Amino acid sequence: MMLKRKFFIPLMAGLLCWLGMAPAAAQDPDGKVKVGDKLYDVEVHDTEGNYTYLADYVGQDGKYLLVLFWTSNCPRCHAAFPEVAKYAKKYADKLSVVGVMLSDNHDGWMEMYQYKKPFEWPNLSDGQLLKDGAAVPYGIGLFPTFVLVEPEEGKIVKMWSGFKLERFQSEMQPYFAPVE
Repeated sequence: MMLKRKFFIPLMAGLLCWLGMAPAAAQDPDGKVKVGDKLYDVEVHDTEGNYTYLADYVGQDGKYLLVLFWTSNCPRCHAAFPEVAKYAKKYADKLSVVGVMLSDNHDGWMEMYQYKKPFEWPNLSDGQLLKDGAAVPYGIGLFPTFVLVEPEEGKIVKMWSGFKLERFQSEMQPYFAPVE
């Protein structure tokens, strides 16, 4: 009987994950953050060196939080900025946005941002290299990566990488109608 139970529980957990019915608290086997988890908190700072935590932005004024992980040398990241800005403006009462710059050129980011602010939302960085910082727990390998967090419990409801307008609109659709 013990042998059956030893195999049954992991088998059922695997089956539930495969069916997309795994409990929200289930941990990804490789330890990466996934949909249903609470936003993984990292210490970040702005271009003036003020430190804060990513979780400090969750649920402000009852709004969803869209975290945009990006790098300065990523054309798709820069292509995403205007579309994200449209959503931020249209849904200002329900959506807040935070950019998290991940780069090996941290000093260049700070200098560039002081002269040209590419967007209105807070722009933060963890000051780490791509292989060491916030990119690791989120499993980020493609940029931009978007993480949409619900306001009540701070749980991730959507997470996707790359930017194409149709995909962005599709991922946001359950929560925010497309913006023209």
